[in-house]
Amino acid sequence: MSKLYNILFNPVFLFFLVFFVSVILFYSAWIELGLLQFRQVVRTDGPETHLKKMGTPTMAGVVFIIIFLVVELFLLILKDYVNGTMALKINIFIIIFGFIGLIDDYLKITKKNTKGLPSLFKLIFQILFAGFGLIICFNYNTMSNIFIFIFLIFIIVGTNNGVNFTDGLDGLCATVTIIVSLLFCSVSLLRNNNELLYINLLILAILLGFIIFNHYPAKIFMGDTGSLFLGAYVAFMSIALDMQYFLPLFGIVYLVEVLSVIIQVLYFKATHGKRFFKMAPIHHHFEKCGFSENQIVLMFSIVTIITCLITYYFVR
Repeated sequence: MSKLYNILFNPVFLFFLVFFVSVILFYSAWIELGLLQFRQVVRTDGPETHLKKMGTPTMAGVVFIIIFLVVELFLLILKDYVNGTMALKINIFIIIFGFIGLIDDYLKITKKNTKGLPSLFKLIFQILFAGFGLIICFNYNTMSNIFIFIFLIFIIVGTNNGVNFTDGLDGLCATVTIIVSLLFCSVSLLRNNNELLYINLLILAILLGFIIFNHYPAKIFMGDTGSLFLGAYVAFMSIALDMQYFLPLFGIVYLVEVLSVIIQVLYFKATHGKRFFKMAPIHHHFEKCGFSENQIVLMFSIVTIITCLITYYFVR
């Protein structure tokens, strides 16, 4: 009984439980009460099965931002368990990237198309805030090694877009990122880093609560608000845990998704209209090949589990 008591009333467990329940209540209210009337816009040239997703509540990533703003205060209260300010700084930049996605989502919904924020503007914002984030969160001196600085900006922007492209099937982005978050939790525990552990537990709570409503058939979507938020989380957390060079391994799904889009675009231009994949990002290619959404999510999740286990073996 004493062990069970220690687990149930452990501050870390209570932190996770409170926000897990909060997320479920948020999304239940979002769907049942229609807190915001933002509805999904579906690309007309996509898989035919996706047309039924039109009108599904979206921009659930707003809840990610709201909860993180609350946690900024919560982390300050838990100063006995949080040893520094890195967590607070990282949270701020994760939220900033979420706001870039929020602008993109809002433009898509109000204009009723899938274009949103112009790609060039989005890329410029991502590069600028990636650079500021490296300097402010990690005290990175650009003059010490400009090549590493540029490389890390590339890592952050690439990961941000990779996670964004992964959010194309019901439950895909959330499930893959749950697995990555579990890896981050394990490494944070391994290194006794409580301030980063709290961020990872919070993301895990958010995503576990979200997946209840986002699994196939989805009742709600995170939108670019959520996917850019999560992309920043994966990128900044990998750097904070000194795991950025393992990102192509444990984040292989994100990498393949973004590479498939690049290959498709370059091949299309080089061949004057021919396609390398049946459709990009690559999860749509598998759909066109006859795989169901659940099969693709399962396949990508298994790959992520394997790569995360390999990563943990090398970083432990």
